[in-house]
Amino acid sequence: MRTITVTRKKKLANALMPYWVITCMSKAEFCARYGLSGDECEMGTEGLPVSRVSASVLDGIGTRIGPGETVSIELSESDSSLFVSTIDGYLSNEVLLESYWSTGCKITLTTEGGFKTLPHPVVEGL
Repeated sequence: MRTITVTRKKKLANALMPYWVITCMSKAEFCARYGLSGDECEMGTEGLPVSRVSASVLDGIGTRIGPGETVSIELSESDSSLFVSTIDGYLSNEVLLESYWSTGCKITLTTEGGFKTLPHPVVEGL
């Protein structure tokens, strides 16, 4: 078993919203399984995001991480990529895990947007 350490930076945007780190499938498989088209969720008429995936589904396939938290995730041999979802189903970029082995398996998440656009997760580069 391999282990990665994921740290989520504290940001004002999405400060109360949990993220889920997903490693058990690729982002394309996730989108196909749950009928998602694209990374962004839509905005409702009241200006709030329209949820595309339930928290119970995300709890079943991912690891929940809050702002400022660090979690260790054990990977199976078949886990090859990582991406992040918000509770609304807004998806981050996807990264290949093999590119992180040289960094001691440490990954950092941040949040972009929040004023003019919907806040969303981003897996920071190496």
